[in-house]
Amino acid sequence: MGLELDTASQGFAFPFGAKLSGVRLTSTRSNPPSLLIESPAVRIAPSIVSLLMFHPGVRVNASIYDGVVNLALRQNGHATTVDCEFDGVNLAREHSFERSGVSATGILSGHTQLLLSSGGLEDGNGGGELNGSAMTIAPGAGIPVIRLGRAHAQFKLDGGKLTIQEFKTSGGDLEVSATGTILLAPDAAQSTLDVQFTLVPSPAAASQLATLFAMLPHPPGTRPYQLSGSLSAPRLS
Repeated sequence: MGLELDTASQGFAFPFGAKLSGVRLTSTRSNPPSLLIESPAVRIAPSIVSLLMFHPGVRVNASIYDGVVNLALRQNGHATTVDCEFDGVNLAREHSFERSGVSATGILSGHTQLLLSSGGLEDGNGGGELNGSAMTIAPGAGIPVIRLGRAHAQFKLDGGKLTIQEFKTSGGDLEVSATGTILLAPDAAQSTLDVQFTLVPSPAAASQLATLFAMLPHPPGTRPYQLSGSLSAPRLS
């Protein structure tokens, strides 16, 4: 699946299972390899329910960026079913996207269910829901921090095509609404974008974010923008 797992130490977890520390999951399909996620502590144990149903599986509990992630993985033919629930994940602790000069804060929770083959996400199927609170984004380039407030998203994955069924923010400087698709590539940076979104600023933010709005193809409002190109080279129209 183009992934590499490194751990600082491993040990026995009572009554059965393993505990790992200093865990880092890296994508080897990007050039150079990129860190996807890291955790100070992970516990892995057999899933008794899966064993009783003759579908070997494991349960994983991990501390991720001040939050908790629970995974249930089980064999499903030649693929793997992944059920994931996460809560309290602090975006301010995740720094991989800062290479682009952008930073973000907020607390994420949600759930996903995916069916993955050996090809990884770009061949996967499934869907999920994400919720965020106290969301902000700092675009850099002299643009002030943008408060997005609360965020809600629903998505589905079909054969490696990620469909954004709904994305909305409320209670911040901008109300953002988006739908569209992302065609996932083995190297995530080369994933193809076809996303439509609108930006509606609050009265107070209209002047505060004037520098940002001047860089857009047209003034913000109910008229949508089109995001195309790739994640590494997006085009906005």
